[in-house]
Amino acid sequence: MENSPKQVAVTIDGRHLSVPEGMTILEAARQNSIRIPTLCYHPALSAWGGCRLCVVEVDGSPKLVASCVMPVREGMVVVTSNDAIILARRTILEFLFAERNHYCMICSQSGDCELQALAYELQMDHLTVPQSFEPYPVDITSEYMAIDQNRCVLCGRCVRACGEIAGAYVLNYQNRGIKNQIVFDMNVSREESSCLSCGACLQLCPTGAIFNRYRSHRSVKGHEKSARTSMHDFCSRCGLMCETRTVVENNQLVRIDGILTPGDLGPERGQLCIKGRFEALKTPGHRLFHPMMRDADGAWKEVTWKTAMDRVERQMSAGQGGAFGLISGQCANEQLMIFRDLMLKGWAVDTLDTLDGWLLSTVASAWKGLAKNFLAFKEANWRRILDADHILVAGSFETQPLIGGLIRRAILEKRSTVSVLGNCDALSSWSTHHVPVAPGNESLITRAFLAQALKSHNHQLSSGWKPILSELASVDVQACLTQVGLENNAQQSFMAAVNAFVQSRNPMVIAGNGVIDPVRDDCLRNLMLLSLIKGVLPESALRLVILKPRGNSAGALKLGILAEAQAGEWRRGLMFLDDENLEKSSILDQLKGLDFLAVITPYFPEALKDLAHVLIPRPIGLEEDGSYTSLDGQEIRTLYAILRRPKAVSESWQTLLALMQRTDFHPSYARWKDINARVIGEMQSRK
Repeated sequence: MENSPKQVAVTIDGRHLSVPEGMTILEAARQNSIRIPTLCYHPALSAWGGCRLCVVEVDGSPKLVASCVMPVREGMVVVTSNDAIILARRTILEFLFAERNHYCMICSQSGDCELQALAYELQMDHLTVPQSFEPYPVDITSEYMAIDQNRCVLCGRCVRACGEIAGAYVLNYQNRGIKNQIVFDMNVSREESSCLSCGACLQLCPTGAIFNRYRSHRSVKGHEKSARTSMHDFCSRCGLMCETRTVVENNQLVRIDGILTPGDLGPERGQLCIKGRFEALKTPGHRLFHPMMRDADGAWKEVTWKTAMDRVERQMSAGQGGAFGLISGQCANEQLMIFRDLMLKGWAVDTLDTLDGWLLSTVASAWKGLAKNFLAFKEANWRRILDADHILVAGSFETQPLIGGLIRRAILEKRSTVSVLGNCDALSSWSTHHVPVAPGNESLITRAFLAQALKSHNHQLSSGWKPILSELASVDVQACLTQVGLENNAQQSFMAAVNAFVQSRNPMVIAGNGVIDPVRDDCLRNLMLLSLIKGVLPESALRLVILKPRGNSAGALKLGILAEAQAGEWRRGLMFLDDENLEKSSILDQLKGLDFLAVITPYFPEALKDLAHVLIPRPIGLEEDGSYTSLDGQEIRTLYAILRRPKAVSESWQTLLALMQRTDFHPSYARWKDINARVIGEMQSRK
């Protein structure tokens, strides 16, 4: 049993308190509901004591101290507010206003600004010190964030957030005195920098110095905060299920923040990535409110729901071959299951798949191959990465950007070593061993890595390894490295990476983008076997994290939405989209020349405007309930509607059930609760 911290007796504003030793004055005051204003302080960050707005009087001394960094001690007497303290705070605040351009009436954050709120609290309505403002640069090279140095108060919260939460260390100070400013890397623009656009700095900025370009001027006069609602949810966009706080006003999404609280809420520490914080604010195209059909001249016209549904039924029920169904791996489990049943049991299509099925088929195939020699295992939870002493990264992680921050923090905080096979720009400069591999050589380099690791491994292996050892016995590692084109330095890095992996006690392997590819079909299998060399985790999981392409790809896999093989030529089909932009998708070539294509989508799909024949509207993900599956396939969580859907648009499950009623298959479920229970039961049975 852990010992309770020693208590010390302090007096704050005449109140006799008992607080833990080592706690700061500010923490002790807040714990007891005593107000002390702050600006540079945030409970999710380390204390800095830079702004001095939290100054208090200690033991009657005329020299005020910063309460955010001063620890309590036995018998301490603290005064948090008197005339001298208020004068000191107001003087500090005036100098902050005088140094930069803080004209609230033209600032996008007016009404939601901590600096402005402090001015009201301290009744500072004018300046008694001369202004020393000089123009500073404004960086708008980011699509998502604007950085206005003219509104910066140099509180340092963004700098600390970039390092302590994101693990990126992109931001820092440059120059001194009045010329001091926050810069990216070696004073380059945000676009040229190594910034990940995670937005941790944006969320923690107390002024308008860093603001969201997608939702600026949402807090000015006329937008009452009382009209806002805030919900604790999770992000469904990549399978990591990061905790979020979603703010909605008048049925409009205002912002999405990470959960930044004292202590560790989770490995992500409240960080979100570009997907979770910004992409939900984007509108990929014109919203669909009514069904549409394309006439003989190619023009799109609104039609009734009955007309559109009749057309879909007639075409999909035709007794011909070549029918297919495609659904986004971003969709909720309930939508995936009903779509599957409609396609297979209702219309008996030849092909059912997700938009990224060609990638998911690699994952499914690798697991089947592993099961031939070993017991059934599962994937590791991504949270295990932070505890690893060695991390082997194969491929990149654009699909789960947060993984990069997690690895960087493991390097800095846990002293983990990292080996990178391939080109992962976000990690190459951070890695202990980097083995550059040209695209197309991933299978060969992982095979060589596996063979060399087995040669260096000196522990007994199970009988399941016999055919694999026999298969790899003939692998000439040096010949493989030469064939891949590695120079001497890269070959030395390769050998060092193998040794680091073999000697590690708690390694993790990450299979990212470029590895999950049918062209490199044995690459993932090699990584599975490599992770198995070091034994399984206590939960019978491989030391392997597979970064799948979509937020609910694991749900699609567990529900069996995967084409084992392409069944002939596609002639007619139904697509179910989320908010994908298909402009450069390889799927477009397969959709050319179809006899019929219907698309259920929230937005008008520009990439399909000349290919589709019927468009049926559906709500966006934030407008309807749905459950999602975690990246490793072991956790199911339900995300409830945050926004109200348009009145003319039916919920997705209702639309799919209405189509199903037009087939010979009539399911036992008829309500969302029934569908949700059916999904959870089916997925849990497949663990």
